[in-house]
Amino acid sequence: MATYKVVIMGKEYVLTSEENKDYTERLAAALDKRIKDMRARFSSLSITDCAVLTALDCMDELGQANRNIDNIRTQIKDYVDDAGRARNQATGAQREIKILKERVEQLEKELAERTNFSAMNNVGEAVSAEDILKGDIKAAIGETSEPEAVHAENNAQRRSIQDSPYMRSYEQAMNKRPADGAAGGARFSGNDQGNNK
Repeated sequence: MATYKVVIMGKEYVLTSEENKDYTERLAAALDKRIKDMRARFSSLSITDCAVLTALDCMDELGQANRNIDNIRTQIKDYVDDAGRARNQATGAQREIKILKERVEQLEKELAERTNFSAMNNVGEAVSAEDILKGDIKAAIGETSEPEAVHAENNAQRRSIQDSPYMRSYEQAMNKRPADGAAGGARFSGNDQGNNK
């Protein structure tokens, strides 16, 4: 605590303050200027009246400043709440991304195992990776019924058998065999049959 002398409206005041001397003298000078401005605007008022009106102005400014501070505190609280909600949403999204990544890794592993299995099984069980992936997607979204799955598997096996070298050799041998009733492999057209009565 220190004691300072200040002059306001020509009168000396002795003040005791916890603030430093420069700050106290600036406050006194600002108050002196405001009272003098009020006296210049309303010359019929006494110094006491001007001091009271100036004090009311200062109280009004203090009230507005406090309201602004309260608004700022409310806004800061809203921002903090929004940030907390956004952080919770981000955490939830990260958990969901982690779960989806694990599911993708699991599906990739299953696809690799099935592809390796079908590569070792050249007859009857060969299924393309695309068919496997389509089946997994349909099963995941619940679009594939059991009969459709069996039908798709039968089609895949049928394609595998038709593409086998044994089936191609058999078809080639069947195409080279003479037609029924033809001698020496000769084939008769409709015109030839019409000429031989």
